[in-house]
Amino acid sequence: MKGIVYKGPNILSYQDVPDVSPKAGEVKLRVKACGICGSDVHGYLGLTGRRLEPMMMGHEFAGEIVELGEGVSDKKVGGRVAVYPVDFCGECEMCAKGDVHLCLHKRAFGVLDVDGAFAEYICVPAKCCFPVDKQVSWAIGSLMEPLAVSYRGVGHAGDLTGKNVLLVGTGTIGLLALACVKMKNPRKIFVSDLSDTRLQVAKSMGADIIINPGKEDLKEIILANTGNKGVDVAIEAVGATATVQQAMAALAFGGTAVWIGNNKPMVEINMQEIVTRELTVHGSFLYGYDEFRAVVELLNKGKLNVAPLISKEISLAEAPGYFYKLAHDPGDLIKVVVVDQ
Repeated sequence: MKGIVYKGPNILSYQDVPDVSPKAGEVKLRVKACGICGSDVHGYLGLTGRRLEPMMMGHEFAGEIVELGEGVSDKKVGGRVAVYPVDFCGECEMCAKGDVHLCLHKRAFGVLDVDGAFAEYICVPAKCCFPVDKQVSWAIGSLMEPLAVSYRGVGHAGDLTGKNVLLVGTGTIGLLALACVKMKNPRKIFVSDLSDTRLQVAKSMGADIIINPGKEDLKEIILANTGNKGVDVAIEAVGATATVQQAMAALAFGGTAVWIGNNKPMVEINMQEIVTRELTVHGSFLYGYDEFRAVVELLNKGKLNVAPLISKEISLAEAPGYFYKLAHDPGDLIKVVVVDQ
């Protein structure tokens, strides 16, 4: 079979790789779609230490079951599934609490030395496979993993009914968070980004007011549209000082910020603003098993509008070239998905 092998910083090879066979409790999938994550691009550049060559990346994927391993009785050949990309032990302290994403013995597909889904086939535990309805395209099926990240983050904000919400950042996570916010009946959704093209994508996904802070005064626009109060909730999906400061400054007294962005390890914020205005900050990281299940069900029911953020569908052979482009000249590309063509 063919796969994309990471051989070191800036080196990806489309080549023959050994075929795979399912072990007990596993299924073999024909990979039908796998998204290129920002963390994959950083791994390709050798910036994270979380890709140990030689290996195959890819953790945002969906596929068709082509073979069942011993003991698998709840899945069928031909089944369409999205994959929770963490193999968890089910026995450690964290798994016992239900926090399988924090399993002390976990193996994450496409991370470190564990091969992922930038290949024609992959074997995964049957327990990690969730049925995907036929009306959900394969490319959208590959969005389940980043969607679960956004779904968990938005969940920290609680009930959004009738509330004003600001989303800062229109990358994959920010736009998927927008889809989740839209579902929760807010009063107005403001979206901020420096890319006018991405802001138009946000508009098509349901943003009420889009703001380019490089050209407009974000706080002034928000105050003018919230009775001079500010937003109730600000969701930061970049992870840098400037965007964190924007999110915090836009909040009304007693407002809540959710930080999903995970870019810079250190940011500078006005602590006195948080203290004297009694602001709340929630950090959000990854997602749990139940959250993954929830977003699969929501997409199966057609509850979320996520298709507009898919910029390009490519073949497996084209992937190395698009990794280079995403790393050095992404332009207006948001989500690039490798699909079985």
